[in-house]
Amino acid sequence: MSSPTAHSNVSRARRWLSVLRRDLRRGLLFLTLALVLLAVGHSEYRPTALETAVAPYRYSILYWELSHLSHKWTHKLGGLLPFQGELSSDEQVALVQNFFDWGRQQRETETALRRAQLAETGQEGNSAASRQRTAAYLSAALERNRERRRALLPQVESIVEAELSGVLEQEGLTVGWLGVFPPVDVAFGSPPNAMVLSPRDRIYRQDAFLLQPGLSDGVKADLEAVALATENLSAVVERTGGLSVYPSVVLDTVGLRNALETTAHEWVHHWLFFRPLGRNYRNGPEMLTLNETAATIAGEELGDLAYTSLTGEAVSRPWIRASRADFDYAAEMRQTRRRAEEMLAQGDIAGAESYMEERRQFFVSKGYNIRKINQAYFAFHGSYATGPGSVSPIGEQLRELRQRSGSLRVFLDTVAQFGSYREYLDYLESSELFIHE
Repeated sequence: MSSPTAHSNVSRARRWLSVLRRDLRRGLLFLTLALVLLAVGHSEYRPTALETAVAPYRYSILYWELSHLSHKWTHKLGGLLPFQGELSSDEQVALVQNFFDWGRQQRETETALRRAQLAETGQEGNSAASRQRTAAYLSAALERNRERRRALLPQVESIVEAELSGVLEQEGLTVGWLGVFPPVDVAFGSPPNAMVLSPRDRIYRQDAFLLQPGLSDGVKADLEAVALATENLSAVVERTGGLSVYPSVVLDTVGLRNALETTAHEWVHHWLFFRPLGRNYRNGPEMLTLNETAATIAGEELGDLAYTSLTGEAVSRPWIRASRADFDYAAEMRQTRRRAEEMLAQGDIAGAESYMEERRQFFVSKGYNIRKINQAYFAFHGSYATGPGSVSPIGEQLRELRQRSGSLRVFLDTVAQFGSYREYLDYLESSELFIHE
């Protein structure tokens, strides 16, 4: 009869081999992506004045892939050594919760530091020396916070990947002997900003650039002004919560539930990449909205399941940006968009832009710190048909489709087959799902 120790060693060895096979699949994906990106990087183009202006701030996907290939594999090779000690379930939950709790503290400290640096001299108790001491204290606290989070980061990523992978397996989102494919792979950190461009006479996502994270409001405003001055385009630079590169990059300062949801959202994009819907992501604004909305609906569900699986806590929605009892944010934002579109349709561009700025100030007075609302703002946020910045019928349509699908796998298999918006509309008609245009 084998001893308990021998049995444990065999079990650990099996887990080690399973992880090794998963990471070999990841390595093949990394290599493929790197080769594709290198090929794209050698294409020739003539930059416009706007492209020249944004060039110093561009976010390099190629650099991300190559740098994180090294980072992730260095950690994986160290973690693959068999027979290492493992954390208990309670220890894993505590570690992950601490990481994201400290992330919220980091965001709050960063905000306080910016305020201290921008505070005007001459105010009572706000001398130059006082401001310098405050800034130095906050900077030191911020670095301590970042350091202890860096130490936890590899374990947190592995725990989240394993938890979400388990949920995907339970939901039947596997591919034969490959299991969950693509493998869940996430890097928590700072996703890029997105600069979105729209014509001024309508709300339409004409183009977009990925920019470095952490840009100041001054830099954002300058780039938006260049777009207006050189190409007469409405522009907005907005922070993103995640990006579906591989590994996906997901914002790490917004809490565990949000991080799990976003990680799941980006994985759905990875999964769709191998199917008609994902391959036609950029084939028109409707296809972009279909992709983003399907990923949002599935990401919410998968993220909630992973959160419950990890923490044992039941969850309910809505839980993000809940409207106050005396103020319906979603309704007010949709009203703003509809009125702006009416004014633009009448040719009153200046009036519409003035109205959107007035509404921005109104939202700020209600506690929503929105830097800019314009045509590009709605073009960006309107891509997510379940959000308050959209008036698209796709959100309600896909939510009904999810309810009728029975399982998440059936829902995703259904939407993944659409290679064009026409195919999607034809399916709605044949299925007797409602269509509101």
